[in-house]
Amino acid sequence: MRFGIDELRRYRCVYLIGIGGISMSALALILAEKGFEVRGYDRSESAVLDTLRQAGVTVYLTDVPEAFDGVELVCYTAAVGSEHPQMKLAAACGARIISRAELLGCLASSYSRSVAVAGTHGKSTTTGMLAHLLLQTEGYDPTVAVGAVLPELGAAYRIGKDENFLFEACEYKDSFLSFFPKVAIVLNIQLDHTDYFHSLEQMVGSFQQFFRNAGPDGFCIYNLDCENCRRASEDIEGKALTFSAEGNESADYAARNIDLTGGFARFDVYRRGEFLLHVTLGVPGLHNVSNALAVIAAATLCGLTPEEIASGLSTYRGVSRRFEFLCEWNGAKLYDDYAHHPEEIRATLSAARAMTKGRVVCVFQPHNYSRLRDLFEEFCTAFTDADVLVLTKLYAAREAAGSEVSAALLAERTGAVYLDEKERIPDYLEQILLPGDTVLLVGAGDIGQVTEKFKKSGKIS
Repeated sequence: MRFGIDELRRYRCVYLIGIGGISMSALALILAEKGFEVRGYDRSESAVLDTLRQAGVTVYLTDVPEAFDGVELVCYTAAVGSEHPQMKLAAACGARIISRAELLGCLASSYSRSVAVAGTHGKSTTTGMLAHLLLQTEGYDPTVAVGAVLPELGAAYRIGKDENFLFEACEYKDSFLSFFPKVAIVLNIQLDHTDYFHSLEQMVGSFQQFFRNAGPDGFCIYNLDCENCRRASEDIEGKALTFSAEGNESADYAARNIDLTGGFARFDVYRRGEFLLHVTLGVPGLHNVSNALAVIAAATLCGLTPEEIASGLSTYRGVSRRFEFLCEWNGAKLYDDYAHHPEEIRATLSAARAMTKGRVVCVFQPHNYSRLRDLFEEFCTAFTDADVLVLTKLYAAREAAGSEVSAALLAERTGAVYLDEKERIPDYLEQILLPGDTVLLVGAGDIGQVTEKFKKSGKIS
């Protein structure tokens, strides 16, 4: 049974388990702004929790039974299992318990034009790109929920006043099947989250249901260059719109005449064979041509003109931790990137190669043992565009590390330098970096903390 907006309005006190996460914190702030009493738990302090407290949210770092007094609704993140102490406390208090996806789907359902961006790669960048276009266009005031901080907002969310709700639709544990958007976008489909998806067929089936959730009156936008997207698009009930970065003439939106000189793409967009607009992107890499085409299709549905779309795409600079420039040190430029899947790593390093005349130095922290184990051979071939590769210990996140594979074994197979403690990385980089190098700190864990070590040491400002 769908958890609807009318039902949400019956509750006044909401408790979020995992409230410090980027998407959960956004939901907490949205609820607080809507007048709900919001409380929540997270396992460690962070700047996000400080922001929540400033907004009037009560945050707990330990398992306190009294924290659930008066709580009517509990929302949990997918990374929290039923045996977690917080989940047991939630069950004991008698409150209604729903998932993060159900709460997000409920909020989205109250908007007449909800746009959900799904896919194995590129969700945050693409959602942020579409949000940027609408925010830069007169007459639009969208509500946004991104999986990363959008710099122009200084946050991962905003509450707008029109009927546009733009949000990320994560496939992990089929969370996105709680969404019923008016516009369903699928950027690509590749095997990932192998602790839940045991086969590519299972993933394709889930994305197929995501398309169906748009309903007969909805729109489904998908990547015609991706075989798995084509498979998932079978039996779409609503109207299908396709895009192709490979110039497929049968696509509704196709890129032609792509120029990647300097790493930032310039290209022409054709709609059903007719020239529509010329695009100059402000984010690097060929993969962002594909992301931009999905945005162009969605922005057109939202009513933007080709001129407004071209202007917005040229000024979009991305979201946090997606090829984010951090600093320059001794003539080398350091970037932070969230890539954690082999295909994402390939795309990121390819973009870096096109941008730099010096060496590409990649520092990678694997994320989740099951991903490293099940995609190990793909990881072994993902770093070909790196001149120097440094690996550090796996960030286990929600899993316990096993013994079949490890970051050390990946380093052995790829010829990388292995530094078990990431605290050693700044000193190593200090020894080997040259002016003109491009350094990428890559991974979905805490690899970005390496920059903090540089700052504390006084090596960068």
